[in-house]
Amino acid sequence: MSSINLKLLQTFLLAAENGSFRRAAEESNRSPSAVSMQIRDLEEQIGISLFIRTAQRASLTPEGQVLFEEIANAMSQVQTSLDRLTEIAARRKGKVQIACAPTLAASRLGDILATFKLRYPRSIVEVIETPPQAALALLQQQEVEFYIGPELPNLNDFQFESILDDPLMACIPVETYGGEKKLNLSDLKRFPLILLNRKTAVRGLLDRLTTAEGIELKPQYEVESAQTAVALVSSGLGVCVVPGIAISRNDERMRVVPIDHRDAHRAVGIITARGYVHHSFSEQLMNLIRTNLRELAH
Repeated sequence: MSSINLKLLQTFLLAAENGSFRRAAEESNRSPSAVSMQIRDLEEQIGISLFIRTAQRASLTPEGQVLFEEIANAMSQVQTSLDRLTEIAARRKGKVQIACAPTLAASRLGDILATFKLRYPRSIVEVIETPPQAALALLQQQEVEFYIGPELPNLNDFQFESILDDPLMACIPVETYGGEKKLNLSDLKRFPLILLNRKTAVRGLLDRLTTAEGIELKPQYEVESAQTAVALVSSGLGVCVVPGIAISRNDERMRVVPIDHRDAHRAVGIITARGYVHHSFSEQLMNLIRTNLRELAH
């Protein structure tokens, strides 16, 4: 059977809902004979009678009732999807909704959004701070348009655009600093450690590197925020390992040195859902983020 013209199905629905070809014709601004002809075309294509015709009304046959229920259900699903798209379009109007890794949100996002607001004063940007895995669900549900943060493995339904390489850095209290230009993983065992907790991507990377080399680190403090870790270092409580992008200002109370390992870094960039179409404000904000982070890398 060749594909059926959707107009025939729409006419069928009108006739079935009204129980009359005449009332279906009135609703669709056509003649009763045109409606009758379309119903006949549909019946011929399917190869079965859909209506029992009398002078007073047109009643569905059992087969017609089956088709009506299936089409009505399908149209309801289509309408639900259209309502969802309308809701998304209304939210987007003059507004950009994004998600951002907490480390980036605290250290870099403020300057980016301030510049964006100067360029587009009528824009509204809503930001959700969240770790990468939670951001993927937000992207899938179109609750946000893109995510700024580290790359994740197995991004099958998503696209990652790498913008900068972000090295792991050790922050050392000035009173503990011995002139080190870099620290390897085993060196970390000499210090009281302040590490990010295991919910963070940075801790996951650090654990993978130390496990591969048979090194066990025993932190004295575990925190969720890189900024909290750096603040504890400034108070002289120990040495922390954080991504370089989290260190946003010079602090005379500590020294910053790189972790000496070929894999002690991560890619940071923008994650989007595949096939998602961004509106102009969203595109402009992504361009600004690209420029800002690339300048940071140089």
